[in-house]
Amino acid sequence: MSNEQYNVKNNSNKSASPPFKMNEAQNGNFSTYQNQHNSTENNINFMQNDKYEVDNRTLEDKAERKKREGPFIILGLICVGVALTTMLFSYRSGADTSQAAKDALKNKVSTTVSAGIILSNKDGNSQASDYTITNKSNAKDTKVWIWDYAAEDGDYVQVLVNGAPIGDAFMIKHKPKEITVPAEGKVQIKGIKDGGGGITYAVRYDINGTSYFNAADVGKSNTYTFTK
Repeated sequence: MSNEQYNVKNNSNKSASPPFKMNEAQNGNFSTYQNQHNSTENNINFMQNDKYEVDNRTLEDKAERKKREGPFIILGLICVGVALTTMLFSYRSGADTSQAAKDALKNKVSTTVSAGIILSNKDGNSQASDYTITNKSNAKDTKVWIWDYAAEDGDYVQVLVNGAPIGDAFMIKHKPKEITVPAEGKVQIKGIKDGGGGITYAVRYDINGTSYFNAADVGKSNTYTFTK
């Protein structure tokens, strides 16, 4: 082999050597990347395991809390149920059972009971009556309160003064309706509509502090005559 051919071969060998060095570098980079990838996967797995443990602890805490609170929740629901039942029963059987109420229902007149009192849960056979009310007041007007003292069943009445209506007919309810009337003259309460069982109503006059428990037939009136 000539010197020229040797040099050419030697140079070609030298030029072929870099690929081996590049492969070593690539291998080193790949190992580094793989180590980083494995480390990242380990971190993710650790985080997932940690989250799983936290979630399990949270579920266990919630279950334990529900177990502790369960009897109190049941007791609370029972108390609410009892309260609602009591309120409903009170609403349905709201008649006053005091001695004053019994006397008012018997005598149809009372100076001790307040406006809005309920004397019975159903309409009874009450007889219509007229009254004369004497007072010493110098007032020109007085207030009256009108309400249904028995079953609130859709009875309607109308108030007239000396034969003239002072307002439209209205349904009497347990809640008293307040009206201002003259302190002298005639006030009529006229039955307009019977909701069932007869029109029973109560009227309380501020001028003498007296409540009257009355009844009115449809189309007829009870008269309250005010004199001084």
